[in-house]
Amino acid sequence: MGEPVAYLTEENYRPDWLKDGVTEASLKAVLGAKVEIQRLGRELAKAERFYIVGSGGSYSVQFPVRYLAEKYTDVPVLQYSGWEFLERVPWAANEGSACVFITQSGKTKEVVKGLEWAKKNGAFTMGLSQKQDSLVNKVADIGFGTGARGVTMGKLTTLYLLFGTVLKEKGFEVGGRMIKAAESLPTALLPMIPKAKEFAKKTALKFKDDREMYVLGGGINWGLAYQYAICTLQEMCWVHATPINYSEFRHGPVEMFSPGTPAIFLRSRGNEGELEKAVTNWSTNNGVRGIVLDSQGTEVDNLLTPFTLFVELEWLSYYLSLVKNRDMAQWRYYDKVEW
Repeated sequence: MGEPVAYLTEENYRPDWLKDGVTEASLKAVLGAKVEIQRLGRELAKAERFYIVGSGGSYSVQFPVRYLAEKYTDVPVLQYSGWEFLERVPWAANEGSACVFITQSGKTKEVVKGLEWAKKNGAFTMGLSQKQDSLVNKVADIGFGTGARGVTMGKLTTLYLLFGTVLKEKGFEVGGRMIKAAESLPTALLPMIPKAKEFAKKTALKFKDDREMYVLGGGINWGLAYQYAICTLQEMCWVHATPINYSEFRHGPVEMFSPGTPAIFLRSRGNEGELEKAVTNWSTNNGVRGIVLDSQGTEVDNLLTPFTLFVELEWLSYYLSLVKNRDMAQWRYYDKVEW
């Protein structure tokens, strides 16, 4: 006989980033450092163009910043995963540019190597990690440690304050909106948590036996769809998940959305609303076994949806890990294989 199975329950298991008070403490840590983050933002604002580099979750949090810069300003903000940046070694990441390198651990190899290259190429560099005393912050010209146990919440809130300041310094109204959005997060997010937990607990059972799943998003939330499929469902829940952009749904995915297909639909508040609704309605009518996450139906600024949807998603992943008996902080290969 094999070893007895140890089942995960709400009583004996919860990842560190979802423990009571972590969201509140993470927001408090970052917002409490707002003056310092804005000082760093003013330093960055002296540059003409911007590059954001990071891998995994540190890659996905870049998308909303680039989206807002492209939609509302003429400030060039480009984004890369760590290895992509090293492959591309963009010529214009030189004098006149500022590069922000994000790594939660502070030592992700490809991110640090990218920073070292950019610095030699003449770019002004900034490190962003959880701890101030990290390798990436030591190597960079300037650095910031979020001090946040909530990984995504800490990094994304920091980026809103940082690039909100950059864009505001350059005269764009959206910069002030980003700063105000970050400041409003405790009021906007904390009341969502009890309802998010209740919904996730009921909903996770729908996907208990699924080994494949689709996550649909777009606009400001394309990065979140990518993150949830790749970094959460694949890496942490061992689900064969695929992120799909609403804008490309009819080119392939529509043929895969047959009756019974499991899917998660993320609804934003941007200009794709009609397309999101059409895709969701068609899928439902075709028998797709999906759920719609819509910031709990509240009327929120589109700028806030990467945060409000994230709250809904992270609790869904927790209860999904429970029904699948999968500890999200334990891996087969992720923390053992070097590249």
